[in-house]
Amino acid sequence: MNASTGLVLGIDGGGTKTVAWLARCDFPHHHTAIPNAIETFGRGRAGSSNVRSVGFETALGNLDRAVENAFADAEIPRVMVDRACLALAGAGRNSEQQRIRSWADQCQLTKSLTVVDDALPVLYAAAEDGVGIALISGTGSLALGRNTEGETARCGGWGSLLGDEGSGYQISLAALRAVVRADDGRGPTTQLHQRLLEHHGITTASELIPILYTDSNNRVQIASLAPLVFEVAGSGDSVAQQILDQASTDLAEMVNTLVARLGMSDHPCSLAGTGSVLIHQPAFTQSVRDKLARTGIETTYRAIPESVAGTLVIAMGSTTTH
Repeated sequence: MNASTGLVLGIDGGGTKTVAWLARCDFPHHHTAIPNAIETFGRGRAGSSNVRSVGFETALGNLDRAVENAFADAEIPRVMVDRACLALAGAGRNSEQQRIRSWADQCQLTKSLTVVDDALPVLYAAAEDGVGIALISGTGSLALGRNTEGETARCGGWGSLLGDEGSGYQISLAALRAVVRADDGRGPTTQLHQRLLEHHGITTASELIPILYTDSNNRVQIASLAPLVFEVAGSGDSVAQQILDQASTDLAEMVNTLVARLGMSDHPCSLAGTGSVLIHQPAFTQSVRDKLARTGIETTYRAIPESVAGTLVIAMGSTTTH
């Protein structure tokens, strides 16, 4: 067994990027892990590590690069850390987690590895007890809740074909569909039509077909259109506003469902939000909370720009080994 390094590694891997943070911890004297008190000294980034979106070879390669970059940022040689927590989108099944653990063994990543639901660190980044509801809306969407008894439940997270309601992807897809319906004369006119054509540097809606269908794995490209939809909605376009209204309704429904399933309606619910849509569109986030309030669910909200902070909290408090 290698000597203790006092190093802790947290990795948050999603559909757009992989983020790795390196921190130090004096474990014998460390009893609680408060997110704001964790000091990181190495941070690394790489591309997507969602195995269902990019495949294992690319995902594991990006995991490795993020770790390498974190050690390079810390300006220390890469070594086996004492503890690590990996929160990876698309790795919820046991078969996927086993392959990730095998990779961690092969590269001698850590002595103690914890692999968790990709939404769980959001809760621990917001509060050290990990109680509340995490709501994610970025490229994809999902909600995860954990009550005071430690019971957890998920809602959403079904991916682009079956779900991702309220996500940047579905917001953008709804806008693209509104554009082609308007072009056909089947739907109302909308500023989205001209703005999306200008964005892609084209003059007709039919030119969207080769752009959008050439790459079968273009979720990120499509989701990146969401800020434009918000901009058009802000100018008063009713079609864009309806798209965003439906998106906020879908997200509120996820939270509402978890509050009921986990029996969390007796007091204000701690809501932790992350993902590009919730982080960069505060008015939209407030609309989700307003819709929850109209159903009797009061929330205290905390934005979590970097949910990877929660992976460090989990790693520091974990005794799980592989």
